[in-house]
Amino acid sequence: MSKLVFIFALVFLSSVDSFNQQSVGARGRLMCGSTPAANTNVKLWNKNTLRPDDQLASVQTDSQGNFQISGGEGSIFSMDVHLKIYTSCGRWLPCDRKLDFTIPSQYVTRTSSVQNWFDLGTINLELKTKNEDTSCINRRKRFIEMV
Repeated sequence: MSKLVFIFALVFLSSVDSFNQQSVGARGRLMCGSTPAANTNVKLWNKNTLRPDDQLASVQTDSQGNFQISGGEGSIFSMDVHLKIYTSCGRWLPCDRKLDFTIPSQYVTRTSSVQNWFDLGTINLELKTKNEDTSCINRRKRFIEMV
């Protein structure tokens, strides 16, 4: 009997999860001073309270510093989406600066495709922010790819 209840609960939760697909998208242009920030890593993350954060998507900027990123997941809880930019602009240390921007909740829709794009605009990465951190992982991956 308990196996039957478990299977029913599992099927029910997975179907509820699929009905609550959420998506989000952002676009913008990144500069380092007057130079486009080409090949800069941009990632979308969903911050979770009780479990590890989920990476929704990852892209690199094009030769002009432009990016467009979208991602999503199924969840009964509202997503708390953060756009994170990993850059060496303005930094001479072996690790990247990590800039964290919270995407307003009105840009997260309960659909499987992006309905309302968040436009970050043009950001000069020489700008220092309060939510700035350091990431050595991304820089090391780029170095290994170059070798």
